[in-house]
Amino acid sequence: MAKAILKGPLVLWHCSFASREKNLPELLKENKYFPFQVQQPKVFVIEYYKDMIWKGLVIFLLSLGLSILHFKAPRGTQDFTVFFVFGMLTGLWLSISNIHKRRLIINHIKEVYQFYIKGILWQEGPLHQIYVRLIAQQDAYGKRYYSLIINGYRLEVLTLAALTDQFELLDSVGRRIARNLNLNFFDYEDVSTRHVIRHLPPERDDDNDDMDYGENTSV
Repeated sequence: MAKAILKGPLVLWHCSFASREKNLPELLKENKYFPFQVQQPKVFVIEYYKDMIWKGLVIFLLSLGLSILHFKAPRGTQDFTVFFVFGMLTGLWLSISNIHKRRLIINHIKEVYQFYIKGILWQEGPLHQIYVRLIAQQDAYGKRYYSLIINGYRLEVLTLAALTDQFELLDSVGRRIARNLNLNFFDYEDVSTRHVIRHLPPERDDDNDDMDYGENTSV
């Protein structure tokens, strides 16, 4: 049985040689609302750190290690000091700029989602603006690779699985996650009969708009 190696705020960090998409069905068996936790009935929450933290640390350590080897080696005609310093600074910047914990709440009682960074409310919006979606990319030979994400207006993309050709698996898991969290699900195509819409934006009162427009033009 697949187990999430990292728990809590690190749950979205994929540290395994196994493909993430193959683990998703088992992760959903462990937690029906993966990657969220139930705060109370109809309220789901996830706290997480961005994976750019460890990626930045890898860049920093790699640049540091290469710079040490470079300075110990006999000096050649080219000096790569600037390159290594740039790599270390970039790695540090990536880690430090993403070090604050994120918190995303899906509240079906209030019918809103709330996104916090460092405990500060960054965005609050209606539920039709947050969704589960498949994303498709093509390689040079025209083969499609798919990713499964949770995204929304002024949200950071939460990548659940990335760049796999297992369309049927991701489609099935994505629909299941969207159903469990009661969110909209979108196919990789913008216009598709495979979308599952559970939340719609409020309807505009066109009659009132036309009436107001007519009154304004008659003045």
